Amino acid sequence: MNNVIDYLIELLQNMKNMDRVKLAQEFKEIAYQMNKQLFSQIPGVSAIVGLLVGSWVASTFTNSPIKGYLSSWGLMKGGTHVVSTTTYRFLSVSLPIIVTAITAYMVQKALKTYREKRLERNIAYVAQLGQEVQSELRGKMSILDRAKVAGLISENEYQTKMANLYQTYSRNDHSGIEEIIIKKLES
Repeated sequence: MNNVIDYLIELLQNMKNMDRVKLAQEFKEIAYQMNKQLFSQIPGVSAIVGLLVGSWVASTFTNSPIKGYLSSWGLMKGGTHVVSTTTYRFLSVSLPIIVTAITAYMVQKALKTYREKRLERNIAYVAQLGQEVQSELRGKMSILDRAKVAGLISENEYQTKMANLYQTYSRNDHSGIEEIIIKKLES
C-alpha cells in the first residue's frame, strides 16, 4: 500500500511541474473517457476492469463491524476489513468509476500510439505506389482536409478517417483476430 501512495505522491509532484495546457487537455480526455464509459451500452475493457475493482471492494471491505467479524470467521460472505461508511461508499462507487475512466484513457492512448505507427507504415507503403494511386489518394485527402477545416469532423475523427484511408490503399490486411481486438478496445 505504501508503494501505491508513494507512486501517487510522485505522480502529483510531476503534475505540478507539468505544462498546464497539456495537463488540462489530459484531464479533458479522462473526462471524455469517463463520460463515454458511463453512458455506453456495451461494456468495453475498461468497464470490465471497473467491475472487477467493484467486486474486489465488495469482497474486501465492509462498513459494518458485525459483517466484518462474521466474514472473518467464515460465517458470512463479504469483506473482512471494516471501514467508515464514507470510505466504503467511496470505495464501492467512486473507485470503480475512476479506475474505469483511467483504464479507458490508457487503452485509448495505447491505441492512438498503435494507429500512429500503423499510419506511418501505410504512408511509407503508399509512397511507393504509382502516381495514379497517389493522385487519387491526394484528392480524397483534400476532401477530408476541407471537412476538418469546415468543422464537420473533429481532430480525432480526422485522424481515424485518414488512417482508414491509408489502410485501404496500403492493402495491408490484418488478421481477423487483430481487427476484432482493436474494434472491441475502441468501443
